[in-house]
Amino acid sequence: MIHADDLMMVTHRPAQGEWARPGYLFVEPRRHVATLDLLDDAETVGFARAVRSSISALRRVLEPAHVFTFVAGLSAAGVHLHQHIFTRPSGTARDVPWHDADSSAAPRIPASELDALCAELAAALPG
Repeated sequence: MIHADDLMMVTHRPAQGEWARPGYLFVEPRRHVATLDLLDDAETVGFARAVRSSISALRRVLEPAHVFTFVAGLSAAGVHLHQHIFTRPSGTARDVPWHDADSSAAPRIPASELDALCAELAAALPG
C-alpha cells in the first residue's frame, strides 16, 4: 500500500515470482464501481488527485523518461475501476512499445525490495 484514505487507494503491482517491475501503480476507489462515470463528485476529485500525486511520486523517486496512465475499461461483471500508472524507464530502447511495461529490457527489483520502494513512493507523495 502506498496511500489510502476514505475514498481512494494507491497500490503497487505485486511482484511476479521473485521479481517486481518497479513503478507500476494502481489507483482505485474504495467504493466498488465499474467505470469512471459512476464515481460521485468527491470520488472524482479524489481519484484525479491520487493519479496526479502518484505520477509526481514516480517522477521524484524513479526519474523515468515518461509516465503512462490508462483505464482499460473492459466491462465485465464484477470489474472494479482502477487506473494503471506505469513508467518508461530512462534509456529504454526506442523500439520497445509504450505499452510494454513488462519488456525484458525494463528494470526489475527483487520482490523483497518492493515494500521499501512503496515506502519511498509514499514518502514522496505531495502534500
